[in-house]
Amino acid sequence: MIDGTVFTGFPFLLRYAGFRDSPVPTIREVELESETGVPIRTKIFGSSDDAPVIYLQHGMSAKGIEDNRILVLATHLRNTGFNVYLPELTEVKNLQITDETVAKIRSVFRIVGKREEKPVSFLSASFSAGMGMVALAQEEDQSRLAATLLVGTYFDFGTTLPYVVSNFERDPYAVFVVLYNYVDKIRPELTGLKRFYLESSLDAGLQRTGDAVVSSKLVSDLSEKEKEFVRNVGDPSFRAELSEEILNQLPRNFIRENSPRGVVDSWRTPIALLHGADDPVIPPTESETLYSALRERKIDSNHLSSKLLTHGDHLPFYTQIPEILPLARIWGYFLEKASDFA
Repeated sequence: MIDGTVFTGFPFLLRYAGFRDSPVPTIREVELESETGVPIRTKIFGSSDDAPVIYLQHGMSAKGIEDNRILVLATHLRNTGFNVYLPELTEVKNLQITDETVAKIRSVFRIVGKREEKPVSFLSASFSAGMGMVALAQEEDQSRLAATLLVGTYFDFGTTLPYVVSNFERDPYAVFVVLYNYVDKIRPELTGLKRFYLESSLDAGLQRTGDAVVSSKLVSDLSEKEKEFVRNVGDPSFRAELSEEILNQLPRNFIRENSPRGVVDSWRTPIALLHGADDPVIPPTESETLYSALRERKIDSNHLSSKLLTHGDHLPFYTQIPEILPLARIWGYFLEKASDFA
């Protein structure tokens, strides 16, 4: 028997598939003033004054809130009947892995809640998803949180990072981002590598081609030891050593304080976990483990590992027909929970 959540989620998927009209709305851009006083550029996709609210947080993309993938998602959510806030976090756009993100997400969530004077739902992907769960686990925020959907999240940063680095052949972009963040910590004498891995990340993330590619132009300026490091990154055993070095130099308590593992005991609001079955960046076992922990604590939760998802996007729906109903079900679960407090 098909449950009601499928019928809620299916129209949303039809918009994604292009089988249902989803017009581009009028988008307002504002600056939300954070608790630190720093303005946060935000796009608002307005539906109606009494519509339920979703805070949609972008992931690590140098395009920030101009990334077409997240603009499309925000548009479909708005056309499904939600007011959508899409803030741009500078450090995330700049590809920086930092615990500042947790505080920023919490601050934005509280600002949106005060503006709307109603509970707010949260939706994000990848590392921003995991940090979002950490950010919103405090009692003050749980009382204002309607529902959460985390796509491709991690459970434990300490187990996720080695997986990211191990999959260089499948997703070099994620490895470039990790090395950009940490190479100066583990190889401070190799001063040319931080910029090299930043530009490598941007080349991949911005899909630079031809003469626009920057990283290849920097190779000639690298020292012999730096060039050797770059070559060695292609060796799986070398990358395994790098992962261990990176984890060993992290600030004390960083992993615990920035992983959903550390806050699962504080969580009590509805949450859905969606993960690509073959995700090359964050293993689907991370969402599975988080789901098990939530179920043990009897938290209202839902989980799906889907062949329709990659890490940063989805495949054409016709390629995996059997996956469509489960995907509609989990989206429907989230959309219904997010609407309960409207």
